[in-house]
Amino acid sequence: MGLKVLKYDDDFIGAMDETAKKTWIDTKSNYGTVFWKEKLKPMNNWVSGFVTGHKYKIHWGQTGLDFTDMKVTLSENWLSTDKSVYLVHNYTETRE
Repeated sequence: MGLKVLKYDDDFIGAMDETAKKTWIDTKSNYGTVFWKEKLKPMNNWVSGFVTGHKYKIHWGQTGLDFTDMKVTLSENWLSTDKSVYLVHNYTETRE
């Protein structure tokens, strides 16, 4: 199961009315996917580049994933002068 990534920049989303925004978010073909790599070094990781200066809506595949935390690290190529990257995600409590 992959990490789903959607373009979600403020100027792009902000130009949409609520119906267009809902359609954009609900259309599966608008998402890119970063695929899960099982038990590699480092263990259980995703590696993906994100373009700085942009905002992305992310979510963990379809359903059923049970993560308790998420860590994001910067590349050694990152510079303090680079623009920010924003990751937006929903919080859904599925545990009983």
